Amino acid sequence: MKETGQAVAYGAVSILNALSTGKGGALSIDLSTRAKVVLREGHGPILSDNGHPKSPSNLATLVVSKMLEYYGYAGKVHGQVQTSSNIPYAVGLKSSSAAANAIALATASALEERVQDTDLVRIGMEASIESGVSLTGAFDDAIASFHGGANITDNKNRRVEKILEIPADVQICVLVSSPRESTIGLEPSKYSSIKRILELAYNEALNGQIWDALTLNGLAYSSILGRDSRPALCAIEAGALGAGLSGKGPAIVAVTTPEASEKVRKALKSFNGQLIETRPNFNKASIEL
Repeated sequence: MKETGQAVAYGAVSILNALSTGKGGALSIDLSTRAKVVLREGHGPILSDNGHPKSPSNLATLVVSKMLEYYGYAGKVHGQVQTSSNIPYAVGLKSSSAAANAIALATASALEERVQDTDLVRIGMEASIESGVSLTGAFDDAIASFHGGANITDNKNRRVEKILEIPADVQICVLVSSPRESTIGLEPSKYSSIKRILELAYNEALNGQIWDALTLNGLAYSSILGRDSRPALCAIEAGALGAGLSGKGPAIVAVTTPEASEKVRKALKSFNGQLIETRPNFNKASIEL
C-alpha cells in the first residue's frame, strides 16, 4: 500500500435522461473532479474534505469504504479523502458521477490495487444511491464520466447499447441559473407523461441524430419540471446544433459548431446565469502520479 492516491474523472451533459424510459445517454465534457485519498494502517474513520461545501460528504466516505471492502481492507485502514472540482454541483452536469469515479480510482491507487473498470463504476454508482445523491446510480452519466465520449445506455440493466461518434471540434456552451435541485425526493413516475417524446428522442439518438435527441429530451424535461425553455430555443435560433436541459437542470446545454459559437454565446448571455464554455472530453478517467 503506497498510502496516497490521486485521480481525475470528468463531468457530462445529458443526451437522454433515463428517469422516464430507463434509456439514457450522456456526453462527457472537459470539466473535471480530482480526488486525493490518503490511507493509514489501523482501524479508524474515513474523513472527507469536499471541494464543494454543499455536496454530501457521505458520498466520498461511502465510495472509499466500499472500495476498502472490495479489496478486503475494511476495518484495517483509515484515512481522508479530498476533492476539488470545476464542475458546478447539483445543476445537471454530473458532478456526483465524476466525484464517485475519481474517488474510487484514487482509492485503488492508494491501495496499489487493480480494479476492473466495470467494478469501479458499479461501486461508485452504489455509493451514489446509498448516499442519496442519485435515485438509480445514473449508469449513463457514470460511463460517460469514466470512459469519456458519448453513449446510449440501458440503465435498468446497466448495459451500454451504443458508443456515439461525436465531432471533436464541436463547442459546448452551458448556461447555469438558479435554483439548483437535489435528486433526493424525486420520483421517476412523475415523468411518465413525456415517455412517448423521450422514446422518440431515443430512436433519434440511435439513428445518429444526436443533437435532435438532446433537444427533444431537454425540451420535454423542461416542460415537466417547469424549467424555462427559452434559452435552449434561442440558442437553436442562433445556430446551435442542439440545445436543452441537462439532467433535471437548471443547466441548459447548447452544442454548436465553431462558426456559430459566438452567436450562440450571445444568445445565452441574454439570460441570467453563469455561462460556461467547454468542449467534449474523450479522455478516460485516470490515476495521476
